Amino acid sequence: MKARLTKTHLSGFLVGLLTSGLLVAAVSAQENLKQALNPPELANSLQYGYSQATTAAANAKLVHVAGQVGMSEDGPNDFESQVDRSFDALLATLEVAGTDAASVVKITLLIVEHDAEKLAYLVEKRKAVFGDQPPASTLIPVPALYAPGVLFEIDAVAVAPGSN
Repeated sequence: MKARLTKTHLSGFLVGLLTSGLLVAAVSAQENLKQALNPPELANSLQYGYSQATTAAANAKLVHVAGQVGMSEDGPNDFESQVDRSFDALLATLEVAGTDAASVVKITLLIVEHDAEKLAYLVEKRKAVFGDQPPASTLIPVPALYAPGVLFEIDAVAVAPGSN
């Protein structure tokens, strides 16, 4: 049996090609919204889960995420638990804003009673969340946060498709 190409088939085929091309273009645009920069003459910050700098494309919408904390009335409130819940809250907020961890360009970390053990946990957490294109990062040891028992806070700036 010989297949016959009709105008309907051809139109469907062209729409499919166009749609797939737009999808590829949209994915490419998303990937190019952020660039991590790590000059070779500076220390290798990637091993600690952050970049020396990141840039945002001119066509990107900036998303500013307020400080997220992980204090809980129900669960453990040790440092690691608060960090995990804070990052979960950050990721949920990014999702609502139409973006994700891969699009974060800058984070600020506030830590009460900072020490090497807490830093080691944060290094692993940043690497797990942000992967091989991590955002720029500033860590600030602080004597206290907004309420007793709060040990960690993270805020972020991310990019999303669209213009400001």
